[in-house]
Amino acid sequence: MRTVPLVIGWFATRLWVLLSGFSILLYPGSEYLFSDVRLYDWWAGNIAAGSFPINDPMWQYPPLAALVFLAGYLIAPNAVGFVFLALLADLAIMTLLLIRGRELTNYLPAAIWLATPLVMGPILLGRFDVFPTLAAVFALLYASSARKFGSVLAIGALLKVWPILLLLATPEKMLTRVLLWFALTFGLGSLLLGIWWDESFSFISGQSSRGLQIESIAALPYQLWNAGPASVASAFQFGAIEVVAPGTTLISLVATLVGIALLGRLSYWRLFNRISEVPPADIALLALLLAIVTSRVLSPQYLVWIFGVLAVCAFKPQPNFQRIFILISISGGLGQLIYPGWYVNFQLGGTLAVAAHTIRVITLVWATVLVWRNLSDCARNSKHVDAAY
Repeated sequence: MRTVPLVIGWFATRLWVLLSGFSILLYPGSEYLFSDVRLYDWWAGNIAAGSFPINDPMWQYPPLAALVFLAGYLIAPNAVGFVFLALLADLAIMTLLLIRGRELTNYLPAAIWLATPLVMGPILLGRFDVFPTLAAVFALLYASSARKFGSVLAIGALLKVWPILLLLATPEKMLTRVLLWFALTFGLGSLLLGIWWDESFSFISGQSSRGLQIESIAALPYQLWNAGPASVASAFQFGAIEVVAPGTTLISLVATLVGIALLGRLSYWRLFNRISEVPPADIALLALLLAIVTSRVLSPQYLVWIFGVLAVCAFKPQPNFQRIFILISISGGLGQLIYPGWYVNFQLGGTLAVAAHTIRVITLVWATVLVWRNLSDCARNSKHVDAAY
C-alpha cells in the first residue's frame, strides 16, 4: 500500500513540472526551463536531413544522444516529443526504485526520486541528463551482475561521458568481467553509431577549449569579486556562460588536477580493496561529487545525476546520510532559485544571487567532504585490519 501515495505523488509532481516547463503555470523564468530542448530539436531536424553537428561548439554529447534527440523530434517537434521521452525515463527510474523498494521494504529511495524536481526544479525534464541517470540507476541496482552492470554503463557512456566514473563502483572480483562487458557493448555501439555518423566522437576535441563556467566552484572567487569591488566580464561560449578574466586557464588546470588526484585516490582504494565493504552506490556517489566539484562547469541539471545515485544509496544509508541528503538538497534548491529566475542577476554580480550561489557551493562541497570521510574511514579501517594479520 505504501506504493500508492508514492505513485500519486509522482503523477502530481510531474504534472507540475510539465505545466511549469510549458509556461502554463507561473514559474520564474519558465521560458528557459525547456530552452535546451529547442536546441535538441534543431539538431534533430538537421540530423533527420542528413546533417550532423560535427563542427558545432554547442554539441557536447556522445553519438547515442543523437538517437534520443532524433526520436523525440520524430515523435513530436517543439519540445513535446523529447519531454515525453524524458518523462518515460523519469518514470522508469521511479519504477525501478519502487520494485526494489518493495523487495527490501524500503521506500525512502523512491521518495527521494519523487521529491527531486521539487528540490531542483522542473529542469529535471528540460535537459538530457535524466537518460544517462536512468542507466546509472539501473546499473547500480543490478551491480551484482557483471553483464548488466558493464553493459548498461557502456550504454550510459554512449549517452553522456560521466557514467564511465561508475566503473569505480565495480564490486570486488568482478572487475575483469565488468570491463569485458563494458568494452564489448561500448565497442559494438560505437561501431554501429560510427557507420551511421562519421566523426561521431568529434565532440571530444572541443572539450579542451572549454573555459571556466560562472557557476563552477573554481569560479566562485571571480563571482565574489564581481559582486564586490569590481566587475568581472563573462561571455557565452561552448554552450555556457564563462568567465572572461585573467587566470582562468590556470585555475581550470588546478581544479582539473585536484579532481584527477582525488579520483586517483578513490581508484587506489577501490583497486586495492580498501573499500570492498562499501556499497557500489556510495562509491559512485563520491566519484560523481568529486567530478562535479572540480569540474569547469556546474550546471543545475547535474544534480539529476546526484539525486539518482543518492536514491540508490538510500537502500543502505551510509553514516550521516540524512545530513548529506539535506546539504545536497539545499544546494539543489538554491540552484533552482538561481536558474532560471536569478541567472541574469547572478551573471551581473547581484549580491543576493551570488550569496545564494556561495551557499550552494559550500553545501555541495560539505556533502562531498562527508562522503569522502565515510569512505576514507572505511579505507583506513581496512588497512588496519590487513596490518593485524
